[in-house]
Amino acid sequence: MSKSKPHLHAFVSRGANSGEMLFPHLHEDGTYVVSKTRFEGDYVHLAAEDEILPWLEKGYGLRMSNPDKGIISPSLITPESIYRPVKG
Repeated sequence: MSKSKPHLHAFVSRGANSGEMLFPHLHEDGTYVVSKTRFEGDYVHLAAEDEILPWLEKGYGLRMSNPDKGIISPSLITPESIYRPVKG
């Protein structure tokens, strides 16, 4: 993930990590996951971060985490809670 360009992010809304930022979770297989449910059978695996936005616009949630802050397990975040880059 490039630090020089805006990227998708969200914030933890409750619990011990409330307020911490979340970023798209890169799974062990090298993909990002979007889904309409929490069930693995409904996962859509995406090869690149730039493929995520169209899926969010279709109402899919995104698995997000922040290992640097100890948030290792990816949570499914609804598209309404994800901040998107602003095109300028």
